[in-house]
Amino acid sequence: MRILPVIRLSLVTENTTSPERQMGKIRQYAALGDHELVPITERDYDLDVSGAVNPFDRDGLGPWLREDRLDAWDALCAAKLDRVSRSLFDFTALLSWLEAHGKSLIILDPMMDLTRPEGRVMAHMLMTFAQYEREVIGARVKDAHDKLVRDGKYTGGMVPFGYMPVKLAKNWGYEPDPEYAPLVAEMAGRFLKGEPMASIARWLRESGVPSPKNVIRKRNGKPLTDTPWAASVVRMILKSPAVVGAVVNTDGEPLRDTDGFVVYRAEPLIPREVYEAVQSRLALNSAPVKVNTSPLLRVAYCTCGASMHSTTTNRKSYPSDRRGEPVTYAYRYYHCHSSHLRDGRCSAKRLNAERLEEVVIGALLSEAGWYELTERKLIPGRAYAEDVARLAETIGHLSSKIAGGRATRQDVSADEAARQRAQEQLDLIAAREPEPARMESVKTGKTLRARWEELDVPGRNQFMQSVGIRAVAHKEDLPPVPFGEPVPMDGDFANKVKRVHIIVENGLNIVIDLGTLPDMLARADEL
Repeated sequence: MRILPVIRLSLVTENTTSPERQMGKIRQYAALGDHELVPITERDYDLDVSGAVNPFDRDGLGPWLREDRLDAWDALCAAKLDRVSRSLFDFTALLSWLEAHGKSLIILDPMMDLTRPEGRVMAHMLMTFAQYEREVIGARVKDAHDKLVRDGKYTGGMVPFGYMPVKLAKNWGYEPDPEYAPLVAEMAGRFLKGEPMASIARWLRESGVPSPKNVIRKRNGKPLTDTPWAASVVRMILKSPAVVGAVVNTDGEPLRDTDGFVVYRAEPLIPREVYEAVQSRLALNSAPVKVNTSPLLRVAYCTCGASMHSTTTNRKSYPSDRRGEPVTYAYRYYHCHSSHLRDGRCSAKRLNAERLEEVVIGALLSEAGWYELTERKLIPGRAYAEDVARLAETIGHLSSKIAGGRATRQDVSADEAARQRAQEQLDLIAAREPEPARMESVKTGKTLRARWEELDVPGRNQFMQSVGIRAVAHKEDLPPVPFGEPVPMDGDFANKVKRVHIIVENGLNIVIDLGTLPDMLARADEL
């Protein structure tokens, strides 16, 4: 009989001798029984292959089970049953296939004749235990992995940007990366000052900072890929609880322990109050306004309805300097966008930029500069979904165990008591109302005027756009601005109507609509 050796090993190490020992037993059996051994090479071995893999899908054995190679052998021979498979379903399917094709299976330890009914029964029993052992090992490995994750240990794969894996006395952990952790704090600071995400991403690119994926490749000594920073990546980092040391799952949600509390693994990259301020701003600015370096972009408008743009030009002044040369200086002004169109539908004159900005910003700060800013602080809530799921799973497990014990006439009183305690806990939790997380306003001790001085130009422009400030300006030789008379600002009435300022001076007429004061102050807290 022509015997085809079946060699499999789940894990190969430098000291592995199992494949040689398996082959030695099969060769010895073939010699004693005067069988012909089908010649195979190590390419026909299944090394580093789990017993859960279907024999037909294995790189070594699989090709021998195809129609074009069936004439080369009469029986499969394995040193042990689990070298063939550790799945009862796959093993049963293989036996049926072998019988349909006139082939047989030989197991050496223990010796089984699978051509006889008692041999097949014994094989199925052993395969059942082999599958059980595989599942127990898998569950044990998963439990160990889950515990490492819950304990904040590094288990391989991606590391949150700003952290680095470190070797501990046992296993691996995380700690802030001295090279990249300060960049996370800088990103948060820039965002809170009003800098757009795209601008932060551009700063990181221009500074030569590798993207999060490239940081991992750099640590592993692999070549970097063309993966640039993007605004979405910056947002994902600032939004993730990982920046305060929390363990997160693949969906970016924080991992919680059995009591529903977030699991932390390392020191935070940014203070908690900064993180909460970032989350509040992200929630209220899901689609930030596009800004540029013009303070009054989409704030200043012409009487024709077109927006005004800031432009700088060079001018020569007289008298000249000491050498008789004219002095050149930069003159910045706002002009109507329509005035540059070919149809010439607007003849508005240019307005001095410094004076226009001074008047508009002055009106804003005179109305709300005194306001003491508040920040929204997150007060964590408490949900019981995880506790309910854990108790329900425990009750189900104990119920199955009790049912099996009763069927075999075992004492199940201890399991019944445990199930009763779990049921009582479940009933108690089910009666509780979830405590939702809430935001509380806390005074910061800083006024809007003080915060305004800290903002850069894009941050100031974004704030004015977000609160709806609109200034319509023109020189006095144009028709009157269509705004009507100013509204009186006395009593509580002032908090319910629009704040309108009218500025009339030599060569400059401006009507400034600041919107309602409560709306403005609500947006000011985001700063």
